[in-house]
Amino acid sequence: MKKLISLVFIIEIVSGLEYCQCSNFTQPQYCQQYQGCNWNGKNCYQPNCTDIAIQSNCIVPQCAWYLNKCHDGQQCNYYTDKQICNQIFGCTANDGYCLPYEDCNYATQDKCNGITPTGIQCFWNSQTQSCLKFQTCNRLSLDNDDCNSIPYCIQKKKQCESLSNLKCSDMESQYECKRMASYECSWINGNCQYIACSTYTTPSSCSLNSCFWNGSSCMYCPVDNSYGNLLIALNLFISVVLF
Repeated sequence: MKKLISLVFIIEIVSGLEYCQCSNFTQPQYCQQYQGCNWNGKNCYQPNCTDIAIQSNCIVPQCAWYLNKCHDGQQCNYYTDKQICNQIFGCTANDGYCLPYEDCNYATQDKCNGITPTGIQCFWNSQTQSCLKFQTCNRLSLDNDDCNSIPYCIQKKKQCESLSNLKCSDMESQYECKRMASYECSWINGNCQYIACSTYTTPSSCSLNSCFWNGSSCMYCPVDNSYGNLLIALNLFISVVLF
């Protein structure tokens, strides 16, 4: 039974991440509003890092700006300069090589928060002023607010919970409901309610939470899929342990 539950949970997460792609957007004004999509005059598409010409659009960790060009930020071994290597999120210089980080030994907060190219989630512990490796929500400390520092964890009573295990109706305040916005939760009349994006029929109404207008309909588009992908990896790991 535990094996089946874990498998079902993985399927639910995967299906939730597949709702939106650049190709779903049919008009340029909506295409360019969604996660770095580009309009080529005819279609909406996801550009490769090497296609991006503006530094502000070259966003880590997927991409990295180096020598006035945007490169694939996942490929640490591309960088030969030690100083540049250490500036790329998820990369570290070691014995003349630029390698992907396998741990979270970052010394500063701006380097810490995020997911490394190898899929490790790092977060900053404000009390100890150190960068820690994320494992599971329920293993995080509540005393120094580690729980709420992770985008997909939330402090509920005396335990840190994964947002994916909760429902909109479990949220007891507007703050908590806002944390669940990527799950189509909205704070209405003093309650946190599930409102499907498909409910909205106009561009102006399709602007809440993770809802995006694609040119003809309102779609559910999780803003940052990297967190969901990490949850998939974690649950796959749990599934292996259960088997």
